Amino acid sequence: MTSASESLPWSAEAEQALLGCLLLDNSLVYRLADADLTAEAFYNAVHGCIWSTITALIAAGKPADVITVAEALGSEVDACGGLTYLQEIVMSVASTSSVRGYAAIVVEKAQRRALIQAGDQVQALTREPEAPSVLLDRAQSALMALKRQDNRRDPVSLVDAMTVRSERWEDMGKGVVAPGMRTRLPGLDRCLGGGLQRGRVVVIAARPSIGKTSLAVQVALNVAGDAHHVLALSQEMPRGDLVDRITANLGRVPLDGLIQGIAPDDHDTWGRILEARETSLRLPLQIDDQPALSLLAIRSKAQVVKARHGLDALVLDYLQLCAASDRKLSRHHQIEEISRGLKTLAKELDICVVVLSQINRDVTKSDREPTLADLKESGAIEEDADVVLLLHPRGEPAEGAQVVACIVAKNRQGEKRRIALRFEGAYQRWAESTADVSPAAPTPHRGRAHDTGL
Repeated sequence: MTSASESLPWSAEAEQALLGCLLLDNSLVYRLADADLTAEAFYNAVHGCIWSTITALIAAGKPADVITVAEALGSEVDACGGLTYLQEIVMSVASTSSVRGYAAIVVEKAQRRALIQAGDQVQALTREPEAPSVLLDRAQSALMALKRQDNRRDPVSLVDAMTVRSERWEDMGKGVVAPGMRTRLPGLDRCLGGGLQRGRVVVIAARPSIGKTSLAVQVALNVAGDAHHVLALSQEMPRGDLVDRITANLGRVPLDGLIQGIAPDDHDTWGRILEARETSLRLPLQIDDQPALSLLAIRSKAQVVKARHGLDALVLDYLQLCAASDRKLSRHHQIEEISRGLKTLAKELDICVVVLSQINRDVTKSDREPTLADLKESGAIEEDADVVLLLHPRGEPAEGAQVVACIVAKNRQGEKRRIALRFEGAYQRWAESTADVSPAAPTPHRGRAHDTGL
């Protein structure tokens, strides 16, 4: 019917036979539910148009045969070959029992065409004037788009899903598996249903210098301490600075000393540094300090770590420092793209993603508590997150520690509450506090929160 270029792979016979099967037996469309077929999978645009018309009629509960499809095509019927070509399609069918085989050929050819076109895109990028690192990111995005198209799952019955889940309930009851990855902050673990959960995104948000980075590090260390594999992506803090803070935490070594230098004869401090190093040997924690990560770079790093070491949780510090794949988009849409991508990554890799976020400037200029509406630059952060923790200091540090209200502002699977935390800035350590952090509680030493330098 339609002359086709030989430059791209396709099968006129398979496309015709597939459409012919559906015209002969509309119920066959339900055997193709998992075939990932769309009009775009057909190389011949006429075939794509006929496919769309057939499936639209069936979806509306109407019969789809040669006559009804021709009628539904309306003014496009002549461009599609009219009744004559529809009849030819029906006559092309060797056996309706082969419908899945025809569909497999159509999909396979479409995937090959997409791969060729992506290759052409990559080749064309080599002639663009942008920096190689930017071009590489765009090239990887083009190839990753092909992988996402094939990332589908078949539905399962409720009873099968419940059977699998009941095995987990039983294992938890026996203590064989933990309900989650413990943060070892008891109140937070209770809110999270036992700790960090796979497939979920936890957002920790606060204004600058409140300690969100050190809290995320504390959580990462505690989760790794239970033999869960963690990847920490630090876009703001260089690796050496991050190691300083981890060492201060693990060895209870004053951070100021690590920054300024330890005297050679300070044997007590060097002993605690060695203890921290010994502890680090047992922690399955990977750290990375590459700045301005794109979503694709985050995905790539996570996949590599998962393949080499295993991966249970990823900590990203912080969202607003990420680079977008398309810099022409508004910053709002850039953050939205990254936020949605992190949620997809959590589900695809079956990990928990802990992502830090800034809040809007108007909160940083006052002492009022932050709310979900203050999440910086995009409402998608709130929408995509399963849990949102907002940190708010309660007065100036006293006796070497700062009381911080951890406000669980969103929690899809649990309660929303307020948790009192205690932060020892000198050692970069967090623990729960018995302080009253309710909104009505008086705030000691009312004023601007002390800058923790984090």
